[in-house]
Amino acid sequence: MVFGFGGKKTDDKAGADDGPAPITSTPEDEDMYDGAPLQVGDEMPNFTCDSQLGVCTFHEVLDGQFSLLVTFPHDFEAVATTEMGQIAKLQEEFEARNVKLFSLSCDTKMNHRRWIGDVEELQDTKITFPLFADHDGAVSKVLGMVRPGTVGNAAHAIVPAGLTIIIDMDKRIRFISQYPATTGRNFYEILRVIDTLQLTLFHAVATPANWMQGEDVFVRNDISTTAAGSMFPKGFMAIKEWFRITPQPDTKT
Repeated sequence: MVFGFGGKKTDDKAGADDGPAPITSTPEDEDMYDGAPLQVGDEMPNFTCDSQLGVCTFHEVLDGQFSLLVTFPHDFEAVATTEMGQIAKLQEEFEARNVKLFSLSCDTKMNHRRWIGDVEELQDTKITFPLFADHDGAVSKVLGMVRPGTVGNAAHAIVPAGLTIIIDMDKRIRFISQYPATTGRNFYEILRVIDTLQLTLFHAVATPANWMQGEDVFVRNDISTTAAGSMFPKGFMAIKEWFRITPQPDTKT
């Protein structure tokens, strides 16, 4: 499913002004949102939205890479400020995993610029990834972060929580979680999730609780023992038919 919001500005000043760019949804969008909450495996909804870096269409900037979208209810929140700072400080770790970074908050581009300045001052870092200006809550509504039945400006009915969405190179949602706005997210855990998602996407394995890079993994249950014998040259230990342990397949040891 794909949702389109507004349209790109066509003049050469697109996204340069501080006024809110129009973001609208159609009745068809509303029907799909009401009946289809986002789930793992869904195509990530598309949208066109302004940011401190200019207007962009989300599907166009994903560019066939893994991507991380982190949302916030509003700007100028202490917890969200530390989260933005932590994402920026870990940007090299995300880039090492070929992951593009995006964020979204229900506020205007003018406020975004002011808040980013505060984040950079308070967190001693630089914000170089887009912060989408979802000033009327239209994108947040499609993402399921607005109370059902809201009439008018959806930004006034935002759920006091933030989404963390990991999207694969095919624009499919591979991970989605919701955190209350009073609980700061652990972005080292997000990096760990990305590691396991990328590993299990390219190898027929599953990772156990608290798994870290280099540790043993499981042979997936849909792989027969006969097939596993040829697929896992490092071998595996079958404690039960469905509980088969093997070394991480993409390491040298």
